[in-house]
Parts: sequence; structure tokens; C-alpha cells
Amino acid sequence: MDKIKKISVLLILICLGLVCSAVAYAYLPKADLIKGSGPEVYLLENGVRHWIPDPETFNRFRFKWQNIKTYSNSVINSYSQGDEWSQYDDYPDGSLVRGSGPKVYLIELGKRRWIPSPQIFEGNDFGWKYILDIDQDDLEDIDLGDDLTLSEQNRYPETIILESPEPGAALETSEVVFKYSGINPLGKNSDLDFETYLKGYDSDWQNQGSNYTEEYDLKQGGSYTFYVRAKNEQGYYDPTPASLTFQIGVSSYYQKVEINNVYENEDSFRNDYLVLRNESDETINITNWTIETSKDTITIPKATKKLTYPYSESNDSNIELSFDDEVIISIGLSPIGKNFQVNKCTGYLDLFSQFNLSLDNDCPDMSESVYDHLGSECQEYVTNLNGCEIIDFKGTSGSDINSICTNFLNEHFSYGGCYDDYYQDVDFLKDKWRIFLNKSIDIFDNDSDTIILKDQNGFVVDEYSY
Repeated sequence: MDKIKKISVLLILICLGLVCSAVAYAYLPKADLIKGSGPEVYLLENGVRHWIPDPETFNRFRFKWQNIKTYSNSVINSYSQGDEWSQYDDYPDGSLVRGSGPKVYLIELGKRRWIPSPQIFEGNDFGWKYILDIDQDDLEDIDLGDDLTLSEQNRYPETIILESPEPGAALETSEVVFKYSGINPLGKNSDLDFETYLKGYDSDWQNQGSNYTEEYDLKQGGSYTFYVRAKNEQGYYDPTPASLTFQIGVSSYYQKVEINNVYENEDSFRNDYLVLRNESDETINITNWTIETSKDTITIPKATKKLTYPYSESNDSNIELSFDDEVIISIGLSPIGKNFQVNKCTGYLDLFSQFNLSLDNDCPDMSESVYDHLGSECQEYVTNLNGCEIIDFKGTSGSDINSICTNFLNEHFSYGGCYDDYYQDVDFLKDKWRIFLNKSIDIFDNDSDTIILKDQNGFVVDEYSY
């Protein structure tokens, strides 16, 4: 109840354009160094992260590697991203700097404010290890501001989003409207200007002046985060911009993976299949995506990337498609009981045409140096083998077709033998996957249907009608 009352009073003050006189602890800027799981290090200044592009820039400001704070990627990404930090930028707001003497200063709005005592330093929750020792000349180039005290006036405005989509909402419309306002501790609320930044759309903060509304027409589906921050006439920005994340109801992978074709009317429904293809230059994980028809919804399972022999469930992994990779999704059973990525040797698995859409019969030719130690008749036999051919010893004769020869042939000319010989080749895997749904009923309408591909969050990736 108290929270509701506070919000009501706050909104009344905003609507009346009055100065908020509520007692609040004064904010003082603090510059932080942050990183996620990757190597990128960011400077966090007033709620905005700036990438530090190289060690030279890092060292130019006398930053300390031991002061870098590591957070989860989700925390890092929750901050809006500004321009990369340059060697030619000024010391960031919130820096604690010291020249050749003992005096320590706080940088605020481009000025250095002397911190007169350890009590004031610690009372404002500063840490001694964050002091940067800089050249005296650089220090003197920074204009001198007022001395810092323990009872600083609150100077930084506060920003509030008044109207917006629901947080996390998936919108079916491309038109999005935000209304916002703020509280100005140094003047009238109507004196505030605003900047907005839509992550996923804008490349930088956009100056909106005194405009309290921002509208977007977002044609590209995906996830967006809207940020807005107030700025008063004295130059102070809200250090904690208001933000909200939402989704436009088509996937961020929209038409990057396409339903290339649907074969809905084969001689048996178990032989029906469809083909997906990655048309983008991204590597995209499609496991747990769904395919919806008028009759059913199916989930794309995991598959085996390198199909070892004998087969093992423990080898299953997500299906990750590179550019131009295809997935053939069949309705019926897998002849070998597995979903897999096609490779150099999988033609051995389809010698009797048990796959409705045949596997390529293009197994690698064996190098002559591998079998030149065998007898001449055995070598001739190997030379005459075609593609993915398993040895049939019926009708063979000759002194050289002996146990040594037959053992060699049995060892190498099979799926398991081919896999052992070639699985380390860089081109062992092909750009095609075979997936089987093991359905006992038809999921396609033979006359007409609309097939919808959705990502793991339920957003549309592609549609195919026939």
C-alpha cells in the first residue's frame, strides 16, 4: 500500500510540473570497469557502458586491471552501450584521481572536486584502491570544481516510463509507443530534456529534447530494450536510465532459416518430408524449435553430429546450421534409429535403399598407398570397388583373396571402417542433416496447409503454404 501511495504522489508531482522536495541521498558518480565471459572490457559511466578497444587506451587513463569486475553476460547486456572509449576522451565521470601530491579528486561533469579528508572520502563510499595516479600536468588541465562534502545536494534527475508495452511482452504489431517523464531536483520537471536508445534499432543515444513521447515502427522482429534518461539544465544525466525489454512477435531469426519445400503427398505419409535451410551467415541452433501444421505441432529434436559406430544416444547434440546447411525432416522412422548429420561415409548405411530420400553414394576412394602391401588380385579387387560398396565375397577366387585380404576388406569397407579412416578429415561432415519424427499418423494435409516454423520462444521464423 505504501508503495502505491508513493507512486501516486510521484505521478501527481510530475503532472503538476513541480519540483520534488522529498529527501533523497545524493548520487555521486562512480566509474567502474566491467566485463562478461568474453575478453571485452567496458567502462561503465553513468549507467552506460563503453568498450575499451585496446590496452593502449586502458593504460592511457591509468586504469587498473585488478579493478575489473566480472558479471554475467545478462548483467553486462542490461546496460545500454555508448561509443567506444577513446584515448582522446576526458577522464570519465566518477574517476578518483591523484597527481604528484596527496590530494585526491572526484571527476564530475568534467571538473575535479577535491575530497578534503579521509572521512569525507569513506563517508561517500569511495574505495582507496580505485584512485588513479595520473600526471600532474594532466590533473591541472582539468578545471577545478567545488570541494566535496558529506552532505551533497541531490543534483541528478530521475526518469520514469509512464506508458509502454508490458515488460517482456510479445507484440503482434510493429508500432510501439513510449511515454516518459522525470523528476528534476534542481528545477522544474518541465525543464528536463530526454535522450532515448532502443537496443536492437538505434546505434547510439537519440536526443529527444523536451519531447515526452517516442514512437517506433519496427519491421524487424526480435527482442528490443528501450532506454530513456533525463538531463537537467545543469548538465546532470540520470545515471540509472529507465528501461524496458519487449519482443516484436516474429523471431530474431525471421526468414534466416526458411522452409525450403514440403513434400506432403508421397506414396506413404511416412515418407512425407520437409526441408529447412539456413539462408543467413549466422550459425543457428534449431533444436527445440517447433513446426506447426493444421494437424499437429512437432518439436525439432537433437541429433548426432558425428555418427560413431556402434551408435550411442550420448552423442546427441543440438542441431546447429551454418550458412546453406539443410535439414531434411521425415515423418516416419529412421532406418537406423538415429537422427544424424550426413558425412562422407553415411552412404554405407543406405546400400539397400532403405532411406526414402536416398543418402549420397559418394564414399571416399581409398588411397593406393593404404593397400599397396596386399597381393595383386586383392589390390585389383579394391580398385574396382564403386562408391559405398560393402564386400560380397561370393564368386571370388584366387590365391590372393585370402584371409589377409578379406580381413583388410572387412576392416575398411563398411560404415564403421570408413568412419575410423576419415572422421578426422576437415571435410568429413556434409552440409545436410537427416531428422526422423517417428510419427504413426499423417501430420500434413494432402490438399492445402500452412506450415509455420517457430523458434524456441514461440516466435515465427518462417511460413510455407501450399
